[in-house]
Amino acid sequence: MKKDTPYRTIIIDDDELSRMILERHIKSTPSLELVQTFSSSVDGLAWLLKNDHIDVLFLDVEMPEMTGLELLRTLPHKPETILITSHKDFALQAFELQVADYLLKPVDFTRFTQAVLNTTKKLQPQTSAVQATNQPDELFVKVDNKIIKLNLNNICFIEARGDYVVINTDTKKHIVYTTMSAIDQKLPVDQFLRIHRSFIINLKKIELIEDDSVFMQEKYIPIGGSYQSKFYSRINKL
Repeated sequence: MKKDTPYRTIIIDDDELSRMILERHIKSTPSLELVQTFSSSVDGLAWLLKNDHIDVLFLDVEMPEMTGLELLRTLPHKPETILITSHKDFALQAFELQVADYLLKPVDFTRFTQAVLNTTKKLQPQTSAVQATNQPDELFVKVDNKIIKLNLNNICFIEARGDYVVINTDTKKHIVYTTMSAIDQKLPVDQFLRIHRSFIINLKKIELIEDDSVFMQEKYIPIGGSYQSKFYSRINKL
């Protein structure tokens, strides 16, 4: 179910150039309506405490007086939040605060659009539920001269190895001559996620997360730097 009106959005960012870029991106996005912009975290917090009808918050992390993370911890009712930062080191804290996504400065429009799509999906639970019911629960792959059926719930992770991939299931490994991109397109997006150029994982099989790696099947799998923000935002759904 699509929303008939744009999502009400505010910016809290003390970086003038960053604010200008965000304002331009928002104005170029029909699904968003910019309601307020603040250069002070304290002023932004005061406004949010009096106005709880905001859908999306673009929030700078590194601000004087009160950081973006401190502001989030203070808010009793949090809108879906996209953090804006100059550093990659806030991924774990972003996950702990259950933010929708986080963007690195300077924010380019392509990555901005991806973050907005990820965020607005969270604001449409009915649509997500319908999509989930239509997802397949099996995958047919060619192994040697046979086509075998794999139950998706039994797949733990998929690893790229040159011109083939290794599908690691609960009980065995299957070598399939295909590309990561090709197999990624066939997997349900609510269950599987590419977290590294060489790894796709089953989110349901994660045992723990440590030092930007996931642990499953007695193996630590690295979360690539360019995949971290999407990974931590998706983990919030589990």
